[in-house]
This record gives sequence, C-alpha cells and structure tokens, in this order.
Amino acid sequence: MLQLLIVDDERSVVETLAETIPWEECGIGAVHEALSGTMALQVMENHAIDIVMTDIRMPGMSGINLITAIRERWPHVQTILLSGYADFEYAKQAITQGTFEYLLKPVRDEDVIDSITRLVRRIQEKWETAASYQKAMYTLQENLPLLRSTMLNKLLTGKTYSESALADKLRLLELPYAEGDSFGMLMIRMEEHLSEMADKDMALMEYAICNIVCEVMQPHFHTWHTRDAHDYIIVLARPTGKGNPTKTLLEQYAAQIQTNVQLYLKGAISVMVGSWGRFPHQIREVYDRAVWSMRKKMGQGQGLFVTASDEPEDEPTHTIRSLYEPPTLLSLLDAGRFDDVEKKIRHIFEELLHSNEHHDIAEQMIEVYHVLAGVFAYIIHKNGKQLSAVLPGESYRYFQTPSYTTAQQLLDWSIRTLHHIQQDAEQELKDNHSTIVRSVKSFVDRNLAGDVSLPAIADHVHLHPVYLSKVYKAETGEALTAYVYRLRMEKAAFFLRTSAAKVFEIAELIGYNNTAYFIRVFKKFYDMTPQEYRDSLPV
Repeated sequence: MLQLLIVDDERSVVETLAETIPWEECGIGAVHEALSGTMALQVMENHAIDIVMTDIRMPGMSGINLITAIRERWPHVQTILLSGYADFEYAKQAITQGTFEYLLKPVRDEDVIDSITRLVRRIQEKWETAASYQKAMYTLQENLPLLRSTMLNKLLTGKTYSESALADKLRLLELPYAEGDSFGMLMIRMEEHLSEMADKDMALMEYAICNIVCEVMQPHFHTWHTRDAHDYIIVLARPTGKGNPTKTLLEQYAAQIQTNVQLYLKGAISVMVGSWGRFPHQIREVYDRAVWSMRKKMGQGQGLFVTASDEPEDEPTHTIRSLYEPPTLLSLLDAGRFDDVEKKIRHIFEELLHSNEHHDIAEQMIEVYHVLAGVFAYIIHKNGKQLSAVLPGESYRYFQTPSYTTAQQLLDWSIRTLHHIQQDAEQELKDNHSTIVRSVKSFVDRNLAGDVSLPAIADHVHLHPVYLSKVYKAETGEALTAYVYRLRMEKAAFFLRTSAAKVFEIAELIGYNNTAYFIRVFKKFYDMTPQEYRDSLPV
C-alpha cells in the first residue's frame, strides 16, 4: 500500500482527514501528518511518501512552494492541493506544478476518497507501465549470460521442465536447443594459479576460458556454459549442423582448448570429455558420469586430458538424488515453505521406495534419516530452541535412538516432526503479533493526549507503519487508526459520564487541542454532541 502525507497549519484539518477517512480502502497503508511545509520536508526525508495532500496558504512555506521543493527532490511523488479560496490563479499554478487535483475547503469526505482512489489507481498503472515488456527485455539482455548459466546449472542438478515451458525458456534466453538434440559435454577444471585466484579474478578467468572455448568450437558446435558446485566449468556442445561432428572431433577441440589456455592465459586446465547424450533428459546422467570420471580417473593430477567412457559405470549403491537436489530441504525450511518441504520429503521417499525394486534400501534409509534429522535439528536450534521444547517425547526420542524398521515408519516420523516445527513457528508468529498488539494498545492508552499517529506508534514498536497496520488489522480485525479514534471517543464518553470536567478539558485529555473539532468528531461517532450526550444521562 501507498503512504500519504497530509500538510495543513490547522491541526483540526489534519486530524479530521487522518482519522475519519477509510484510508486502507483507498489503497493507503500509512498516513503521516505535518503542520508546516518545513515539517513536511522532514517527514519526507524519513519516509517513502507517495502522495502529499497540502493546503496552499500556510505561514512560511506555502503549498505551492512545498510542491516545487517536492518536484525537485522527489519527482515521483503525486500531490493534491487544498484551499479555502476559489482562486483560479492558484489553480493554474497547481496545474503547472503537475498537481493531480485541486480541492476547495471545506472538502467533503466523498471528494477526498474519490480523488485519492483515482490517484492511487494512476500510480499503480504507472508502476505497471514501468515494468513493461520493453524494460523487461532490456533487463533480460543485460542479464542474459547469468540467466543462461543459471538454467544450465539447474539442468545439471536434475531440474525438469514441461515441454512447452522448456521451449519458452530456451526461446527467451536465445539458446538454439530443442528437445531431442544431440549434445556433448566438456568438464574443465582450472589448475595451478588459476584455481588459487580470488573469486573476482576467477570469474574473469572463467570468462576468458569460455571465450576460448567458443572461438575454438564455433565452426561445428554451439556452446553453452556454466560453473558448477565443484567450480568446474561445464560446457554443453550442440552440433551446429555443419558436417558431421563426432566425439573424436570434440576431443580434438578439447585438446586445442587446453593448449590455447596454457599459451594465452599462462595456466593449466584439466579437461574431461563427457559421453554423448540427448537434450535435455540425459544432461544429469552425462554430468554425473563426468563428475565420477573426473574424481576416479583424474584425482589430484594437473593438466590432464581424459575421455569418459560411454558405457555406464556400475553403481553398487543407489543414490537418493532428490535428497540433495535444489531447492534443498534446508533452504525450504529456512524460508518457512512448509508445504513445499512436505512435498519434497514425500518425493524423497518415493524415490527411496522405487530403488527397493532392485536394491536393498537399508543403507539409503540411514542416509535419509541422518539428513532429515540434521536439517530438523538445525532449524530448531537456529530458532533458539531445544529439540525437547518443540517436539513431543516420541518424536524427540528418534533423535537419540532411531527406532524405524521400514521406510513408511521413517516417513511418518519425518512428517510428524515437520508438522511440530510448523506449529511451533506459527504459534511463535502469533505470539509475536499478539505482543505487538498489546504494546500498541498500551502505548496508545498511555499517550492518548499526545502523539498517537500511526508513524509515532510504529516508531515505538520499531516496525514500518504499513507492516504495523497489516499486523494489527490481521490480529484484531480493526484498522489501527479506527482503534485510536474509537478509544478516544470511548474515553471522552467515560469522562462525560463520570466527571464534571468541561468539554474543552475532556478534549485536551484525549488529545484534541481544537474543541470545535472534538465536538464534530464526537457527534460523528455518537450522533450527538458531547453536551447532548451528558444531558441524556440519567440523573
């Protein structure tokens, strides 16, 4: 929601507008107040104001001068002028300053609501225009290399897309790949001083190496590259259609790349030529085989050149890939995405049970248990709590002595534990919100005769005014400004019933310096003036 600043040297005008207009319904999340142009500029220094509604005739800085200053420093801010004088000259000045509306005092609530609603709609439309297709495409071009690298990285780690989604992404990123295309893969490891560079220098070296790769392979291959979690440069190579590229040609190019890096960049690289595959379904398989070959065949050797076998390596133990694929369980839990965590856990167990068709899954169950237990323990401890404080006895004992015998038992424990963590997080959030509401009500009650504007209350509880408004409304079902208004009226009625204080004295006790204004808002609330209310009480 947007933030509004009301400026007028008459406090009663400011308070009337601030308290009697249903601002949230108009799209305004926070209302700030200022009694002069100078004070208004100070407020704008400290808050992201979107709309300024100001009087024209004020001591010192006029409304026209204020708008001029705002235009110079905050050109995006929209303005509405209020004036008690139907002077066309003022209206012309307002128009030349780009003012959205010119309203005459005394202004009706309906006119303010209509004007603000239309202005909010215009601002929202302006934002939508700012995020237009042209700007998005410009941003896309600026970030194209990074976006391409990110997508390839996701494919390497097993990310899948529907056929239409994949085609759209490839078209958007201007990548000449299509489902079913044949591809080769190079895995490049930087050696010697190249691998010892600082991150910034390593990124530059990666850029230089990839330029060499592109230049060398351009006659027969379209290349697409990224840097993986092991700091290997992974190059996907798709034949361009010229001639009949083979794995032998790919190996020749790889050897040339290795030589050129040594010659021009004065550093060594090791190169693994991966097996051939089909895009995109075999990317993960080819990549995993290349990583395995890099580890088994190259080890810590420097400047080596190896070709991965096209024959799949025997895997004595089935790996649970989804256990580690992004987004990880830890990142999902950290973000509070509990529904996604549960989906991922169930997917992990589906893969675990599927592996049971050909393998004994006892080893995998141990791995799954320890990963889940570690993630659950981490998130509970990160929230500053002990496991025993969040989990009931049965779930807690699993951390001390795991007692599962089947995958289903382990799954049931995992889901129960996740639900306990989720319930604890939701209760903590609710408790925090309840504490905020109690603090707000206490502050307002103690300071009713002083400044209980939304910004002042937000500053007391150290929250942004817009966020505070949302929290308070969600917890109580009542807008915070409406609560302050209601409390003032109820206190006024209490003093009228229980004391002999004069009306102007009661007005001051609840924060109104203008008695006429107090009488007006009291009548709006109770449908009678304070004196009529007092006279109606039984003797």
